[in-house]
Amino acid sequence: MHRNDRLSRVFALIVICLNIFVITVPFAIEALRSVGISRYDLPARLNISRDGSLPEMFNYGQAALCALFLFGIWLRTREHMFLAWSLIFSFVTLDDATRFHERGGLLLAATFDLVSLPGMRARDTGEIITWSVVALGLLAPLLWSFRQSRPRQQALGSVFLLLFACLVGFAVVVDMLHFLTGSKLVGYAEDGGEMLSIAVACCCAFILYRGLGRDADLQAMDPSLPFSKRT
Repeated sequence: MHRNDRLSRVFALIVICLNIFVITVPFAIEALRSVGISRYDLPARLNISRDGSLPEMFNYGQAALCALFLFGIWLRTREHMFLAWSLIFSFVTLDDATRFHERGGLLLAATFDLVSLPGMRARDTGEIITWSVVALGLLAPLLWSFRQSRPRQQALGSVFLLLFACLVGFAVVVDMLHFLTGSKLVGYAEDGGEMLSIAVACCCAFILYRGLGRDADLQAMDPSLPFSKRT
């Protein structure tokens, strides 16, 4: 990886700063409203919890970019693990844009008269089933490619695994907490956590893509090597 890759640093700084701004502004406004200091209500187009809002569109874009960068890494390295991650983040983009698991949850709840789990609605049960089915289809090639990879590639893939786990944690656990509490602040924390997880994944994918030359080996990204020996 290039030590003085200014473009990577600028890209990561812009993406992270934009996400922090988009997340903290509505959170701060709602916090002030909740304690009675302000009565200002954020416009729907700027609300990160509203479908079709500008922050939501921004999140679609960074998720799609993450998938694109990972696909580019696969083209350069032919390491199938990165193709699997590209497919996963492509589905994340599709799911966010089309509300796939929400629609699937409603369909399953209506079709099979699903039983509501404690503290949940029938549609929530359907959403979990929908996500589980999709996860099985996407994680199978990821696990296979992970086992075929060398330790160095596995370490790089583990970074995306950690970030994806954070994304799922906010999307599932904090979402349930949001439903139970009905708090807008918890809702903002849920959506903000999802956005930030995707943002960091996008930055990591871009930095990795930039660090790999067109014909470079993944040895170039080995953190155990001094910069002078990285290709």
